[in-house]
Amino acid sequence: MAFHSGVGNVIQTVPVFKGDGYTTSSTSFTDITGLSVTITPKFANSDIQVAIAFGMASTTQSNLDHGCGYRILRSIDGGGYSDDTNLNGSADGGRNRLCFKGHGWSYNAEHNSGGIGFVGVDVNPSYTLGNSIIYKVQVRCQDSSYPFNLGRTATNGNNNQVYSGRTASSIIAMELGG
Repeated sequence: MAFHSGVGNVIQTVPVFKGDGYTTSSTSFTDITGLSVTITPKFANSDIQVAIAFGMASTTQSNLDHGCGYRILRSIDGGGYSDDTNLNGSADGGRNRLCFKGHGWSYNAEHNSGGIGFVGVDVNPSYTLGNSIIYKVQVRCQDSSYPFNLGRTATNGNNNQVYSGRTASSIIAMELGG
């Protein structure tokens, strides 16, 4: 492993914030619009920490059964996207590689639970100095009858109730000295 003056430090941080809502009922992985971040490492052999925060994320489900799976894909220097990162679980048969899985968080179309988040480290991704690395978040619904909603409720009500509020989401990439 190569060492440099930034060992053990955060070298740079690139945040992306999403303030609008998003919904999908897709049972195939689909990009969450606006939740991707591009970072160009300043040193060779750096690790990249990725943090995701959802202010409100839910499926409309009263028995907490049907949920969603989330994964982070990586592209290096404009190449194809891959889920083969330290941010997702290991490949194992036909199982999905996920960074986290959520259950049905909504008790009805309006009453959602609070926010969720994820932090992981992509250990020594294979890049060449000067390459940009893009991380993006995808979601897949377990059942199309129970759509995923981000930053808003399923009914998207327009009133002053707390449960109808809007929340922000973010993805942050941090280059770590290594």
